[in-house]
Amino acid sequence: MVAACRAAAARKGSITGPTSGAEANSAFPAFRLPEDWDVVVQESGGILMAEAAMLAFREGAEDRIVRAAARMQPTPAGIRMTTSDEEVMAKQVMVAAGPWISGFVPDLARHLKVTRQAVGWFRPAKPETVRYGEFPIFLVERGRGLVYGFPDFEGRGVKAAQHDQGPEVGPDEWGPPATDEELKMVSATLTELLPGAAGPILDRDICLYTNTLKADMRADDGNEFIIDRLPEDPRIIIASPCSGHGAKFASAIGAMVADLALDPQRTPPDAFRLDRFSGFASEGPGCSR
Repeated sequence: MVAACRAAAARKGSITGPTSGAEANSAFPAFRLPEDWDVVVQESGGILMAEAAMLAFREGAEDRIVRAAARMQPTPAGIRMTTSDEEVMAKQVMVAAGPWISGFVPDLARHLKVTRQAVGWFRPAKPETVRYGEFPIFLVERGRGLVYGFPDFEGRGVKAAQHDQGPEVGPDEWGPPATDEELKMVSATLTELLPGAAGPILDRDICLYTNTLKADMRADDGNEFIIDRLPEDPRIIIASPCSGHGAKFASAIGAMVADLALDPQRTPPDAFRLDRFSGFASEGPGCSR
């Protein structure tokens, strides 16, 4: 993983900052990493304020947003979208339904797994070492799993969570809130490797990952996006960037989906295509390839 991180950081410019655990501990006193660990620092990293971003994306479209359950029915005349009190016919539909995507496209269900991911905010033992601007976003991996986290950028503690997949759940199974047991590994990792950030849990939340399983038509380890036209009906565009890290790419994904809608000759990147799964690899007349 270190080699991949270093290569990704290098593509964004020269690599600077600590390169070992000892150097990281000296630069950022909240850490207590093994001194011989390899460390990669990417200076261009940042924090996306999700709520503010969603409000900005919705700005100017509020009068066109219908907050209601909907059903989708392809017909020869167009795609019929029906709610309890409205019916709309569309030439094309872009479906970005998060963990509910398989409800619109049932054939996707066998290629997806929705998991429950626990998130916690921890009262730091040494608040002065985890202040925003002085302490980095971090990603650490030991035998027990992969943990990521943020400096205290909201004044509510250090936000941290396990990135490895949690238990499989249904798309409506958000609650109850994250338990101490679910956050036990995160707490243990902070105590061992980031003692300045460790402390009691102040707040907790749950998010859902919608993970793709491994593809069977090309090399693909899973946990990837799906952005493509539905082969049997190219009027329906699927946008499922739901693997736990899609929100930060919302602008790029929106542009990609818009390009697919406006240009029938445009194809998505191979990594996101549906035909990496054998169930969607049809070359029949309904396929847009």
